[in-house]
Amino acid sequence: EQGSTSKAGGLAWFRLQCDKPLPDGPGLKDLPMGHVFPQSGLASFSTNLDDTRKSAMLSFRSSPYGSTSHAIANQNAFNTFWNGQSLFYSSGHHTSFTDIHGVYCHRATRAHNTILVNGMGQRIGTEGYGWIPRYYVSDNISYVAGDASNAYGKVISPLWLLRGEQSNLEFSPENGWDDTGLKIFRRHIVTLGKSGYSFIYDELEAEEPVTWSYLLHTVTNPMNVDKTREYVHIRATSKDGASDAYLFSSGTLETDTTSRFFVPAVNWLRADEKGHFAPYPNHWHFTATSDKQKVYRFATIVYTHAKDNDAENAQAAPRKLKDGSIQIGNWNIKANISTAGKPSFEVRNTRKDCDASVSYKDYGATVIHDNGKKTELKDEVPELEI
Repeated sequence: EQGSTSKAGGLAWFRLQCDKPLPDGPGLKDLPMGHVFPQSGLASFSTNLDDTRKSAMLSFRSSPYGSTSHAIANQNAFNTFWNGQSLFYSSGHHTSFTDIHGVYCHRATRAHNTILVNGMGQRIGTEGYGWIPRYYVSDNISYVAGDASNAYGKVISPLWLLRGEQSNLEFSPENGWDDTGLKIFRRHIVTLGKSGYSFIYDELEAEEPVTWSYLLHTVTNPMNVDKTREYVHIRATSKDGASDAYLFSSGTLETDTTSRFFVPAVNWLRADEKGHFAPYPNHWHFTATSDKQKVYRFATIVYTHAKDNDAENAQAAPRKLKDGSIQIGNWNIKANISTAGKPSFEVRNTRKDCDASVSYKDYGATVIHDNGKKTELKDEVPELEI
């Protein structure tokens, strides 16, 4: 239709006629440091929105819409950034919708910073869903919990089974899809004010003993991995920033780091103006795998900061105290990472002038204290528009 604004020319004419200034409003510095969208299953936290060049950011996804269409099987996965540059980040290349590398190494769970159960990932399709049952946001302390307990298993979507058949894709155990007997996978994330620290607690349970694999990826530089008696230290770097992950677990972990994809990335689609198909670079993948256990727990402290800050100094790296708790800066963390007992953790600011804490115990409410205010969080099912 002539003059339609659905056409490029119509949109240009509309813009010429409606050259109006944007309304005045508060700037980025006046926004809260985080926001959670439970309806879509997304959360994001930034320490300095007024100057993003000096901002540590953490994003998180656990979506009730699953991994169909352009979504990926990354329920309960997180990413970290400094100055907008990716650090721990989802891996793989999207060549086409059903390219073998795109499905096995970009859409599949193995490509993301989450968990594999017995080496198996999350379903492709709306059936492989997660959700965000609890969250709290403030500048003193923030919290989000994701539940991916229903995300794992065989691919059963008729649409994706048909696409697999048409594209010679096999959603088999050899390629990362099978029943796992997973009962619980809840990931709790606490951002410790604007310090750049985040605490991540994974509660995991299956019907039978299984292996639990903790995944991290980088796409810019290789990771540095160092094992100590207390934790595994994994460092991601970019041009200006770094993320240091200190991984605590229920038992001894078998770790592996590789720069190879499960299936090679072949650029057969995108050529430049000279007809040259530039090769896709490899990414880096870290896996820490447990022995077989019905119940398992991971606790991770992630510190995202400018690259010139040394995260190995006494203030930045976690210190184990005599009572078994962990001290990082002005924060104290107690967490049950044993396979025995109920899941629990407490994160508390130790400064006398700062009332900020998050605690969780026995599958009960999450209790938050923030500047004299007490909040108890219980599961709330988001309202969905379907």
